[in-house]
Amino acid sequence: MATEPALTLEAAQMLRFPPFPIVPDGVELISFVSFKPSGIRVPIDEDDENHDADEIERDGLGIPTIALRVKHTLDSVEKKKKKKKKKVGGSQQVQVAPEKPKTWWEVWEEFEDIRKNVYDRNMAAADRLYQAGVDFKSGRTWPSASQNVQHVWDIFRLYIGLLQQSPAPPKEATPDVAAESDDSDEDTDDADNALAGDKVEGNQLETFMSDPELSMKVFFSSHFRERGLVWSEPRCVATPILVSFFLRYLIRSRVFPEPEYERPMKRALEIVELARVELPNSWKMGRALPDVFSDGCKGLWGSMQPMSTWTLLAEPSVENEDEPEAKRQKLDDSEASESENSPDNPSVDADGFVDIAADINSVPVVGGWGTTGAGQDQEGWGKAGDTWSDTPTLTAEDEQAAPEPAPEIWDASLVDAPATWDLEPPTLLPLLGPSALPLTHTTGVVEQSTRRIVRVEPPRVPRLLALNAPLAEAVEEDLACRFARCVLAPWERLDKRTYEAGSDVLPPSVLSTSRGPVVMEDEGDGESVPGAHRPWRDEISVLIDPKLTDTLMVGMGLGAIWVEIVRDKEAETSSGAPKKGKGKKKEVPKYWYMEQLVHQLPSFYIDKPEEV
Repeated sequence: MATEPALTLEAAQMLRFPPFPIVPDGVELISFVSFKPSGIRVPIDEDDENHDADEIERDGLGIPTIALRVKHTLDSVEKKKKKKKKKVGGSQQVQVAPEKPKTWWEVWEEFEDIRKNVYDRNMAAADRLYQAGVDFKSGRTWPSASQNVQHVWDIFRLYIGLLQQSPAPPKEATPDVAAESDDSDEDTDDADNALAGDKVEGNQLETFMSDPELSMKVFFSSHFRERGLVWSEPRCVATPILVSFFLRYLIRSRVFPEPEYERPMKRALEIVELARVELPNSWKMGRALPDVFSDGCKGLWGSMQPMSTWTLLAEPSVENEDEPEAKRQKLDDSEASESENSPDNPSVDADGFVDIAADINSVPVVGGWGTTGAGQDQEGWGKAGDTWSDTPTLTAEDEQAAPEPAPEIWDASLVDAPATWDLEPPTLLPLLGPSALPLTHTTGVVEQSTRRIVRVEPPRVPRLLALNAPLAEAVEEDLACRFARCVLAPWERLDKRTYEAGSDVLPPSVLSTSRGPVVMEDEGDGESVPGAHRPWRDEISVLIDPKLTDTLMVGMGLGAIWVEIVRDKEAETSSGAPKKGKGKKKEVPKYWYMEQLVHQLPSFYIDKPEEV
């Protein structure tokens, strides 16, 4: 194997200094102390006449530079720098919008995948859950107290049993402070009431661990409504997000690696993720319903709610036999004295009605508002001739001593200003134009119930009708092409005890303003009654604004008063519509509208069991 020749003595002597080489002629050496750097010439503008793209790089003294074998990334950048030309005239300044601050859950999500701990499987499952709750709270940065996220965390811990004692209710504030706090932070009061009114009934921790899916269904449905949390939109947004972070932390850290715990915990997480979407959406549905079409139908046919009549009755006094005789005698004497001194003592007839039409001016009022005299016969509100606008008579001395009148501050233009409560009732004219709907249709069955959204259908494509088609059919075709349809099915039947216990689910009931045949399930199958509506079995198609197709979510429940739109038989008879032959009878579409929205329920709604 060949080897490189060794360095010779002559070659080695040439690389050693001293002796230094001889200075060439015409060259002056400068010591390092006297050297002053002059930099490199860089073209300021590409349009410079003296600039040449292929010109050799020179230093400040005009001496060509020596290119290095190693190229630096900044070399080309410095060469491309140039002075910007000044534009003639002013340039518009562009303002960049500030970055939107991140929400607390977006901040948590950035490092959530690395937040996990190791838990000993030999520990009891309840102890592991309690320790996981402590680690979950201490392992992250919580938002400010004004967002009430920690308060929501306490509500959830109290529900599942991690918090065994309700926090103390807030201290009573002074009247001045209380007036401000009631107007500024109503959500905080709702959360305080939710915590103060909650009770630790039974072993809630065991209930959560045995069936976490059922526990989450109850928490985000009936428990959420019972504690009033559903009426706070910020809590409808924050609570499912917070619980989702906690359940994912339990699954990621394998706090419960046992199959009997891990699988139900994942199913519970699915319910929480569903609540994360449906609870905030319930607020959108509540704001959008009833829509403009339903309001227009109500303005056309009037309200279908039964009117309540009130009678002014004088409740008879019921003596308490357990009351001591001395106390009863004392109360009777005081009541008798008050009745004698009362200026107005209305009589009560034998039927218990108060005679409010009695002469209230039979007893003169001594003193009081507007009394000008001190006599016993002088009634209140001044003399008969005096009014609020009468100008008092002033003497010459009073006119001199009287101050200058204050400037008039009443704005006379407010007299002709329209009243804010004087609003026109909604109509269908902006939606349908000059339609024949009021002449061809009227209201039918009126049902009050809770129904589940099955599907939402877009407006139908227009189609041609027969030449001899009745006017009512053309109106129905116009409605189907203008509006979307929300198909709702009856909510699952609950047992009788659940309804009697005050369930939020409204069982179907027919109001007194209803018209048309209705067959309840306990009255038969309804097959013998043609065209009868069966509230426990039939689906209904509610006409809605096409803009609401994305707002209404399939599976969610709506409790409302549903009004059917049916053809007016009297109008068809009087209009002389052509009679149909013996052929196949064409099915008439049935459309409904919503008069009053009572509540919105999530798809997983379940009433609170007695043992939970």
